[in-house]
Amino acid sequence: MYKFFANKLEDGIFYFSDEIQKHFKVLRFNKENIIVNYENKFYECQFVFPNSAKLIKELDINNELDYKLCVAIPLIKQNHFEIALQKAVELGAYEIYVFQSQYVDKSNLNFDSKKQRYEKIIFEACQQSFRNYIPRLHDPISFSELCALDIKNKVLAYENKKNNELIKDCQDALIIVGPEGGFSQQEIDYAISCNVQVVSLTKTILRAETALIYMLSKLN
Repeated sequence: MYKFFANKLEDGIFYFSDEIQKHFKVLRFNKENIIVNYENKFYECQFVFPNSAKLIKELDINNELDYKLCVAIPLIKQNHFEIALQKAVELGAYEIYVFQSQYVDKSNLNFDSKKQRYEKIIFEACQQSFRNYIPRLHDPISFSELCALDIKNKVLAYENKKNNELIKDCQDALIIVGPEGGFSQQEIDYAISCNVQVVSLTKTILRAETALIYMLSKLN
């Protein structure tokens, strides 16, 4: 069955955004049964022409991780940033932090004008991967603010670090990947002073989005 997010429930009828309604027109639905996600829960519904759905029953589906795994993505080139967003959502990220560091890509600093596009990518990735929950995308913060976040376990990927053991306690974790230019030694020293675990992932140097996929897969 097709899966869609609803934005309103009234008297047993689900209603959808204009964007979702466009999908209904393309698919030429009539009275098909569909799965609806509303407020992090799934429901089996019958489509009601032209753009609503009647609730049949709630479904016992939970596709979320048993713990909150957050990610921190630097302001890298837009196409790489968008891949990182998509894969973070598909692999279960609970929240997505964005940060500026010394070597971030200057072409992607105008975050506000692109945020709506980024949130659409997150939404579509949630729908495709059957997520219950849509991760929150935070506005950019500084590297020092990132290191100071009140999250129990913070892990930073750094190619020059010999230790490659990731944390085993994932109950509350933030994974941090660097920009194309990497982290400066000053940033690494500061992260360590904030009790951030610095690890090396592989013998090769990975792009930010690849490092993110690697770490999420290991902790998933």
